[in-house]
Amino acid sequence: MEPGTLAWLGFGWWGLGTVIQWVSAGLARTPRKTAAGGRYRAQDFSIVAPMAGAEDATAAYVQALRRLADAGAEILICVARPDDGAVAPIRALWPDAPVLVGNDDTFNPKMNNVRKGLEAAARPVVALCDAGIGLDLDDLLRAAAPLATGTGLVLALKAAEAPGSFAAEVERAYIDGHQARFLFAADRLGIAVASGGVTLMTRETLEGIGNWRGFNRWIADDYSVTRSVRELGLETCLGAVMPRLPLGRRSWSAVWRRQVRWARTRLRLPVWPLVLWEPAIGWAATGGAGTIGLLGFGANAVVISAGWAVHTVGWLLAEKWFMTGRGLSFGMRAAAAALLREALAPVLIVSALWGRTIYWRGTDLGGQWRETSREPTRDAASGKSV
Repeated sequence: MEPGTLAWLGFGWWGLGTVIQWVSAGLARTPRKTAAGGRYRAQDFSIVAPMAGAEDATAAYVQALRRLADAGAEILICVARPDDGAVAPIRALWPDAPVLVGNDDTFNPKMNNVRKGLEAAARPVVALCDAGIGLDLDDLLRAAAPLATGTGLVLALKAAEAPGSFAAEVERAYIDGHQARFLFAADRLGIAVASGGVTLMTRETLEGIGNWRGFNRWIADDYSVTRSVRELGLETCLGAVMPRLPLGRRSWSAVWRRQVRWARTRLRLPVWPLVLWEPAIGWAATGGAGTIGLLGFGANAVVISAGWAVHTVGWLLAEKWFMTGRGLSFGMRAAAAALLREALAPVLIVSALWGRTIYWRGTDLGGQWRETSREPTRDAASGKSV
C-alpha cells in the first residue's frame, strides 16, 4: 500500500471518529422536543422500587420514596426475602413503609423481585425505579409528561454524581460521558434505545405487554420492555430529566466487573455490532489512526506529540460540552477518568468477548436466560407486607 493511501486512510478514520464524538455531544446535550401534554399528579403514580441488601436502602433513597408517598404516590418497595438486608434500614427510616416480600424463579433475579410490585401497581402510571436514585416529584412529573400525549414508554436515564473515589469517577465517566451521551444522541435521531434509571409507562401499556412478562423476553429487562412497547406500535423515548444517582466510594474491581457484565449483556442482544464498533471510534483508536496518517506524511515525533495533544483536548472538550449542557460537572478529575475509560475500551471488549458468564447477584444470567425466560409454572410469592 502506498504511503499516501495509508496516510489518507488514517486521517479519514481519525476524522470519522472526531465527527462522531462532536455530533453525538451536540445531539445529546439538549432533550428531544415532545408535544405538550397534560400534567400528571403524584396520585397518578405507582412507584415500584426493588431493593436487595442494605446498600440499596440508603437514607437518601428511602427518604426520597417517603416524600413521594407523602405527596400521594403509591410506593411499592420490593424485597425477595423477609430477612433481606434492606428491610432493617427501611424500617428504621420509615416504620410503616409498604414493603412487599416474595421471589419468582425466572432467569432474572431483578424481575423475580419486581414481579409482585408490577402486579400490585394500581395507579394510572407505573414507574420502575433503580435502587439509589434520588427522584423527586418534579422530576417524576416532567419525565412522565410524554405519556400524556400517547408515548408508550419513557426511560429517565440516571446521572451518576458524587463519586467518592477515582474508581467511582471512572464509573461516572462510563454512565454519564459515554452511555448517556450516545443514548441521548440516538434518541434525538428517533432511534429506540434502552437503559436503566426510571422506566415509566401507563398501566394500560404495562398490561398490553403482559405486565412483567414484557420485561423478561431478552436478557436485559430495559431492552425487553422497549422492544415490547414498540411492538405494540407505540413510541418510546428518553425523559427530559436525569435523576441523580450518588455513587459514593466504589472499588476498581467492582466497577470493572460491572462494565464487563454490561458489555457481555449487550453482546447477547441484537445491538451487538454497535458494541464491537465502539472501541474503533474511541479516543485511542482514532488517535492511533491519526498517528498513522501523520507518519504517512513523514511527521516527526514533535508533530505527532502535538497531534495527540490537539486530538485529546478536542475529544475532552466535546464531552465537556455535552456534560455541561445536561447540567453535569466536568473538571480535571472527570477528564482523567474519561481518558482512562477511552484507553481501556479495547481491553473491555476483549474481556467481554473472552467469557460468556454474566454474574449478577449470584446468578449467571448468560447461562440461564434462554432456557428459563418463558413464564414460570408456579406463581411468585404473594407479596405480603412485613
